[in-house]
Amino acid sequence: MAVTAADLMTRQLVTLTPDMTLGEMDTVLMKRGVSGAPVVERGRLVGVASQADIVRSLWEGQHEASRQAPYYSSPYPMPISALEYIAKDAGQIGDQLVENRVRDIMTSDPLVAHPEDAIEDIAKRLVDDQIHRLPVTLPGSGELVGIISSLDLVRAITIYGLVSVG
Repeated sequence: MAVTAADLMTRQLVTLTPDMTLGEMDTVLMKRGVSGAPVVERGRLVGVASQADIVRSLWEGQHEASRQAPYYSSPYPMPISALEYIAKDAGQIGDQLVENRVRDIMTSDPLVAHPEDAIEDIAKRLVDDQIHRLPVTLPGSGELVGIISSLDLVRAITIYGLVSVG
């Protein structure tokens, strides 16, 4: 029996809207205990956004922080030294958290999976693309029906056995 996205996806979703402020987004993510979420407008997936995207957006305007070149465009968290520069201008950061919107930082047109996709294929995509979550949408309509996270893959390993990403 092949394990599919539908077998493992989380169906009770935490979602964001493009019009939320970054502060509102951060509050939702923290209250729900997740680091990122799909961005939905009128029931359709329009992007994904994470706490790392918030930090990256705050960092972009910081000249000294952006000198930390290898981390600037990296999907990984930036070094503490870069965060120290951001902390020096807390007022500007507070303004950005209120003024900037999720649409300003989200990844538009994100990679997606479909309910019938094999979990091995999803695992390979997460690894190859170095991402932590993959929204699951219905083919054709783009309706968001679930999400597969790296934690869901760990669950797949414990329930179904080792998942090969070849």
